Amino acid sequence: MTPSPTLLTAHNLTAGYGRLDILHNVSLEVRAGEIVSIIGPNGAGKSTAFKTVVGFLNPRAGRVVFNGEDITGLRPDVVLRRGLAYVPQGRIVFPQMTVLENLEMGAYIERDGGRVKAALEQVYGLFPILFERRRQKAGTMSGGEQQMVAIARALMTTPRLVLLDEPSLGLSPKFVTLIFEKLAAMKDAGYTLMLVEQNATRALAIADRAYVLELGKNRFEGPGALLLADPDVKRLYLGG
Repeated sequence: MTPSPTLLTAHNLTAGYGRLDILHNVSLEVRAGEIVSIIGPNGAGKSTAFKTVVGFLNPRAGRVVFNGEDITGLRPDVVLRRGLAYVPQGRIVFPQMTVLENLEMGAYIERDGGRVKAALEQVYGLFPILFERRRQKAGTMSGGEQQMVAIARALMTTPRLVLLDEPSLGLSPKFVTLIFEKLAAMKDAGYTLMLVEQNATRALAIADRAYVLELGKNRFEGPGALLLADPDVKRLYLGG
């Protein structure tokens, strides 16, 4: 089977905050149709890698190529228009707006009403509860429901790649399970996903491929199932 085309390559990224480098020559790759997970201890540079890819941070060295174009250092709004969506950690919703208004905000770059309607239908197909609650204010929903709103809002631009930073952070066990089921359903629906996740075991279980970062460097990489079974990965990162 021929491998899918490469959608994103982050090549030898060195980046950080002020004069402090958090990433040191980190390289990542995502192919179309994959789920790629990034795991590692706190402070490993996982979220910093995402912020650099999306354009919130300019790398000191290295480059980011998305869909065949060099997007290194482009602003996040420009990157979004190229088809790269980002769901930051922390379930960020507009609390005083309804679910539907939140989703419509996700489509603010889309001028074609027909495409917005089609995106809404696809999102409601993946998250039926959001259709049921479309007139409810997002701020009155549970944490897990708000996370679904945040993810669904990112899908409203019909992105080629979705980056999710800690999608299960702070959720109840029931919603953690549900969010991972939704990520698998998104892949089945044709989305390409890359996620940073503290819940390493679950992140590896759904990943086609995965990376382990430690102290801002690549430590392990490979198919999710192989890393899940790797004795060193188990001992160092999976508490086993």
